[in-house]
Amino acid sequence: MGLLGRRPRLIFLTAGLILFAFYLALSNPFSILLKAGRFRPELFLIAVAVNNIGLLLFALSWYIILRGMETDPGPWEAIRVTFVSFFIVWLIPLPMGSEIIRAYLISKRGNPGVGRAVTSVVVHKSMYNISFGVLIASSAILVLTRGREIPVNSLLILFVVVYAAASSLIFLALLSSRFLRWLQAHMPYRLIRLIPMGPKRIGDVRDHIQRFVEEMGGAVNCLKSRTIPSILALILVALHWSSGSVATYLVALSLGQRLDVAEIFLVYAVVEFIQQLNIIIPGGVGVIDAGLTGALLLIGAPLQVASAISLLTRLVTYWLELLLSSVFSFHYGYREALRDYLPNSTAN
Repeated sequence: MGLLGRRPRLIFLTAGLILFAFYLALSNPFSILLKAGRFRPELFLIAVAVNNIGLLLFALSWYIILRGMETDPGPWEAIRVTFVSFFIVWLIPLPMGSEIIRAYLISKRGNPGVGRAVTSVVVHKSMYNISFGVLIASSAILVLTRGREIPVNSLLILFVVVYAAASSLIFLALLSSRFLRWLQAHMPYRLIRLIPMGPKRIGDVRDHIQRFVEEMGGAVNCLKSRTIPSILALILVALHWSSGSVATYLVALSLGQRLDVAEIFLVYAVVEFIQQLNIIIPGGVGVIDAGLTGALLLIGAPLQVASAISLLTRLVTYWLELLLSSVFSFHYGYREALRDYLPNSTAN
């Protein structure tokens, strides 16, 4: 989390807020939002519920993977750690930030160990990318079979699908027992010395690395022998990914704008892809909002309506998520502080 200092993060956030203000002034979504009878709050509340259920499914899918590795930190702990990771990543965008934070937090008490924790988040990320690519490709095919043009550049859709598939294959290849053993045997001495293991000898560090590799290999073997839980986790991940698109569709309906579901999936996927690559502005404030508005323009929404849909969608998928995850984070921090200062405390 020290990738960017406090001052650069503040500068980037300020730049994002300025861009956001400029975007609002240019698109003027408020004329639509303030029209009497235009907004249907019940559909908006359903969109909020769908998005939050998607977050819960994301956490539960990871928990199923952990269970499949013959470790059980508890569903509540998996949910809590997942929401804490959301909160941190929304404030400090990092590549694979959620996975790094979840692996660290879930392994702090040794259940699961570091090897299994790392394996769980790598497998989970692979499942996310696989479902991401499959759903985008399916949506593109559905749009074409209806005799309609894909609303975004076809090469961009192809790139996103290839990126999702390639990254998934790379992640899964890194979990190969043969590759891990080769990596362990050929790890340079200088690299081993960089591992923060305290005042331990090189031999001790190598022993820790070997146990880490063996733990990862054992976790992978456990998952291979449990096909049904893995399939269930993949389905839940896909439902999580779909929840953002469904929420966007419901927000559009709440403003009286009926858009094509398959096209919503496509354009939302492009925006989600941009969000995944964001390592500069916290939450992609301003950039993602304008990007979603532009994507909605491509599928036929007028500028002011597209801007209003984008504004409300981001309220659902960012600001309310940030608020909800902050509650989990403060509770987690309070519990950890209580354990540190009162070791005999039974706070949960």
